[in-house]
Amino acid sequence: MLPAIPKEIITLDPEGIDFDNREAVRALIIKLLNIIESQAQLIHELQNENQSLKDEINRLKGEKGKRKYSSKVHKEDKDISTPSTEKKKRWRKSAKKPRIKIDRTEYIRVDRDILPPDAEHKGYRSVVVQNIKFTTDNVEYKLERFYSPSENKLYEAELPEGIHGEFGDDLKAFVVYLYYACRVTENKIKKILEEAGIIISAGEISNILTQEKKEELTKEREEILKAGLESSSYFHIDDTGLKHEGKNHHIHVICNEKFSAFFITPKKDRETIKHILGLKKDEKTDKIVISDDARQYQEIAVYHALCWIHEIRLYKKLNPLIDYHRVQLKKFLTRVWAFYDLLDRFRKNPDEEEKGKLETEFDELFSTETGYEELDKRIALTKKKKEELLLVLRFPEIPLHNNPAELALREPVVKRKISYGTRSEDGKAAWENMMSILDTCKKQMVGFFDYIRDTFSGKHAMTRLAQLISRNHL
Repeated sequence: MLPAIPKEIITLDPEGIDFDNREAVRALIIKLLNIIESQAQLIHELQNENQSLKDEINRLKGEKGKRKYSSKVHKEDKDISTPSTEKKKRWRKSAKKPRIKIDRTEYIRVDRDILPPDAEHKGYRSVVVQNIKFTTDNVEYKLERFYSPSENKLYEAELPEGIHGEFGDDLKAFVVYLYYACRVTENKIKKILEEAGIIISAGEISNILTQEKKEELTKEREEILKAGLESSSYFHIDDTGLKHEGKNHHIHVICNEKFSAFFITPKKDRETIKHILGLKKDEKTDKIVISDDARQYQEIAVYHALCWIHEIRLYKKLNPLIDYHRVQLKKFLTRVWAFYDLLDRFRKNPDEEEKGKLETEFDELFSTETGYEELDKRIALTKKKKEELLLVLRFPEIPLHNNPAELALREPVVKRKISYGTRSEDGKAAWENMMSILDTCKKQMVGFFDYIRDTFSGKHAMTRLAQLISRNHL
């Protein structure tokens, strides 16, 4: 449907324009620019839709569609979505020698025959050479046996403690590490192991990934979620699409800077979110929820904070054609980022007087009228979200953005591209459990491989993740 053109424009008589009235001429030009902008955006949308239809027709004919390229970004606009407090710092190479684990030390001595009589010993110069050995450690256990004729009984030596089946815990942990931490597919894992001398079937690799310690790992994910929610006044939440058994599902993440817990469900509505959080239908959590502006996250918490970064992205989507509008957008976003910086400073040093000033400045900022209609509409919509966007003034401990949730979802997004999705209930549970443990290990600075190996061995020598989370309250 074409956007409506004002009647005064349709009936406009150029001969009747009073060019001496600067304000009237300026208002007319602004109105015309907005019409051109809306028409240009509509043409762009129709072109994209037309191309998509052509591609679908070509696909149905067995042909290829037009290759998609990313849209160009104006050089002067490429930094408008980055807050000054989050600009990337200049990278500097750090010394790596102190971080290198030394497995053995060899002393290389100077040939005494080449030394002059007055040569004095001056110690050693250290040269570290890093290397790795990737080899099998296959063990054949010869179990001694005795038979007692009088008792008609066979006595046999027992396998050493820690042997669970024909594959060792280190090997099982390595398979899990390759699949989840390194994103290696199952068939490639099989190839890696076989070239190293391990004889293993594709089914056995699948069993290791989906069956090994399934109940224990599921319980651990539940404990991670429980500890994470109990140890903080807030949590982040987000979701993305995923295929399970060939059907559309959603993978949700609940997290903060100390933990992550993932859940795969057929729906993403409010009832689903409440079920994940263990809430009843009419119950709300007393934790502060930080999210984007998706409807399913409304009415699940007493306090709901919105992500400033997500809100500002909505302004970037305007992508105006007219230079005047682009300038207006850039100027306004510069003001928004300046206000964002003020909020960030308030978080670090809360002040009651500053709180009132920020509320007033928010009202002034988001009452701005630029003359660019689409921008003014977006500004008005942001103003309606004042309570959620300024919740940080009441609770300074909460972040201004939902970045932890978006970052946590990157791993399942990449896995989705590689593996398409999960194919069984065991596979779904494995993805939920391992991704929760993987991301929580990263946040707790715990080695994922070591932690999984410790879990598979049953020794539990390492402190459990839930305990680590509980020690570090936010």
